[in-house]
Amino acid sequence: MLDLVVDPSGSPVFVLAGGSRTGSTLLQRLLISTGEIMIWGEHGGLLLDGLQRMVAGMAEWIEAEGARHFDRFTSEGWNSWIPNVNPPHEAFVEGARAALIRSLAVPAAELGYRRWGFKEIRYTGGAVELLKMIFPNAAIIVLVRNPEAALRSIKGTAFYAKDYQSRPEVFLSRWATVSLSLARTCRAGSSVRLWRYEDIVSDPEAAIASLAAHVAIDAGRFDRTAIETYIGGIPSPAPPDRGLSPDACAISLDERDRTALAAAEVRQVAAQLGYAQ
Repeated sequence: MLDLVVDPSGSPVFVLAGGSRTGSTLLQRLLISTGEIMIWGEHGGLLLDGLQRMVAGMAEWIEAEGARHFDRFTSEGWNSWIPNVNPPHEAFVEGARAALIRSLAVPAAELGYRRWGFKEIRYTGGAVELLKMIFPNAAIIVLVRNPEAALRSIKGTAFYAKDYQSRPEVFLSRWATVSLSLARTCRAGSSVRLWRYEDIVSDPEAAIASLAAHVAIDAGRFDRTAIETYIGGIPSPAPPDRGLSPDACAISLDERDRTALAAAEVRQVAAQLGYAQ
């Protein structure tokens, strides 16, 4: 075990993607390649669920009951009516922060990385707000992808049947919900910014420059081979794709796929993200 000091005030980096097959693993590898940031992988959307319940639930409970009982305890002492006494809400926020630091930051430091974070494809905008509360200095990357390209990509993997029952309407409904919710949290010049997968692979240098500025790491530390190398996950008999490459085009779309892509929700979100359908 390395004798490294983890600075709780250091800024983590979180990659939140608008569903599956959006390129989050590409960004994960690209950020790790700097040698500065360890981006832990997906966790099934489980990691923040308990913390969200604790932080949000205790905020409501403390406002309704805990705060006045705490005030009574601190002013009148133990021999008073204090059945619902609880510490201030910030104690629970700090507890959530400590849990993530011990679970993710410390192991990252043991591997030699000064900073840390994770990537996930299942969270919506609520996770962004929670992470900003727990880590005000965090850099959050929201990643989206053209829904047609994402659908072609998922059809070339074993994940399609496993996670979406091979139903395009299920996959694209999730794509629309997650992508829109995350995109709404992004503001120009803020700590939460949006990138499109297509822009990263079409102009890697521009993408690296903007990512480097966002996470405060010199652009020269990013290893370009992370973008040049395709790693496609678990393939099905159909070949995986990258963007709208020939491989992607080889994965055909049927009538059910086209109908799902034409759904009003999907078309509206795609248009808001700058994708012509």
